[in-house]
Formats: sequence, structure tokens, C-alpha cells
Amino acid sequence: MTQFLFQERGSFFHRLHPSVKIVGLGLAFVPYLAFNDPSYIAILGAFSLLVSWQSGALKLLLRLRWLFLAIIFASFFLWTIFTKGGEEIFHLGSLKITKQGLLYAGGMALRLGLMLYLGLIFIASTRIEEVYYGLVKLGIPFPASFALSLSFRLVPIFSQATQTIIQAQLCRGLKMEGGMIKRFKSYLPVFIPVLFSALRKVDQLSIALETKGFSAKRKRTNWIEYKLSSKDYAFLFLLILLSAGAIWLRTLGMGTVRF
Repeated sequence: MTQFLFQERGSFFHRLHPSVKIVGLGLAFVPYLAFNDPSYIAILGAFSLLVSWQSGALKLLLRLRWLFLAIIFASFFLWTIFTKGGEEIFHLGSLKITKQGLLYAGGMALRLGLMLYLGLIFIASTRIEEVYYGLVKLGIPFPASFALSLSFRLVPIFSQATQTIIQAQLCRGLKMEGGMIKRFKSYLPVFIPVLFSALRKVDQLSIALETKGFSAKRKRTNWIEYKLSSKDYAFLFLLILLSAGAIWLRTLGMGTVRF
């Protein structure tokens, strides 16, 4: 099974226990959610980039850079427009741009982009099987854990099926060149085959699961067992300290844009 975005490496993040990775991802979000000042978030982002370069997430970031830039720009644009209050620097009809609004929008855009990057670190260093294993060990019911891990599998499956269908349609003379509207119309003949391909794969998957006893009410075992180590505890301890420190600074009024 294609791992899609997983990077086969021996980094620190790859060697962590799957459950620790899941809990650590949630804890890593806390400092970003505690602040909205772009300078504080930028410092956190620089630290995240520094400690994660061996995980392969930077390689994924470069591959998805245009998507990340589009998300960050859209977030910045929307927060700039809808954030009110502060020192006005631009006025056009009912549209008012303020200095504090720009800072706040910058913080929100950085927060969103860097939290997505944390997700990339997790995906780049965690196999699909490890996601399922970690969720089960955290006490999540088997059906829910399997369904969530299965969603990671379906993304590359549908992506590959879409690329195969597009190549087949191109061989049959489909034109995908021109402006945005023309390219959008050219994808319409691809939509129906992709939809039916997805339905067929879902049906085949449901049959395969039933034949392998998915609904059986027995205790399930795992092919590979992971054990917690000192580095797992140390990693969680550092994240808890970082999260607690961020919350403490925020209670002191630091790291926030004042209107």
C-alpha cells in the first residue's frame, strides 16, 4: 500500500511511539493557539522548522508550497477584511484596514500555516498502520480507529485512480489546455469515471472487510508491538512544559495583538 506522504527515514520523530505522536500533535497545537501575535508565532514556527528538518516534512512542504501559500494568503486576506478596531491606515467605502487588523491577520495566517505544517511532520513520520495502532492504544474504539486510519489510505488510492483516468482520457483525445474555465470544463468527463471508480473501490473494500471478520467481537492483536521508551516520556514532558509556558505567558497578556 502506497504511503503517499510518508517519508522513510530514521529521524527522532519516526522512532517515537505512535500514541506519543498523536498526543504530541495535540499538545504542539496549544502554543500556536495561545498566541495571535505574529512575532511570537514566527518564533514558534522557526523552532518547529529547525527541529523537524530530519523528518522529511520540509520536503513535503516544498512539494505542497503552492497549496500552503494559497491557504495562508486567503486566511490573511479574509482576516484583514473582517477584523475591526485599531488604528486605521486605509479606508475605501465600508472597507477599513487597520494596523492591528493587519497584525492580527498575519498572526492568524501564520498560525494556520504552521499548524498545517505540524500535521505534515506527523504524516511524514507516521505510517498508516501506526496511526491505527496509536489510536487503539489510546483507548479509541476499534471501528473508529480503523475508519480514521482508513481515510489516510483512501486519499492516495483515489489520487492514483484519478491520475490513471486522466491519462486514459488524454489518450482518447481529451484536451486539458487553455484558460481556467476551459480547463474546468475539460475535467467534467473525468468526474463521472472517478466517481464510479470510487464507489467500486468502496464496495470492494466493504466486502474485503466483512470476509476478514471486521465486525467480529473479539480482542484483536497486532503484528508489531511498540514500547514506550525514555525518549517518548521526555518528548511529552517537553511539550507539556512548552504548552504550559505558552498558556502562562498568555495569561500575563503577552503574545496577543492589542486593539
